[in-house]
Amino acid sequence: MEFRQELESILSRIGLENPILEIDMTPAGRFGEFVISETFSGMSHIERQNMLWERLDKMLDEEKRLKIVGLLTMTPAEAEDADSDE
Repeated sequence: MEFRQELESILSRIGLENPILEIDMTPAGRFGEFVISETFSGMSHIERQNMLWERLDKMLDEEKRLKIVGLLTMTPAEAEDADSDE
């Protein structure tokens, strides 16, 4: 399985409420993700990151974790606000 598909599968099943995932690959072959979920409501950005990375650390080995350049977490309302600013 290609890593992009594996990452999408993992992020889809780690317990987020109705996740919307946008995964992009950099020219260097690393991955950046937008993870949008109502689960993040009321959480700080640090709490969101800690929650995701704690789960990813259990499911991915170090080599695969290093392929992730960043995770941007938003609620659906935050994503909608960001889209309307464009």
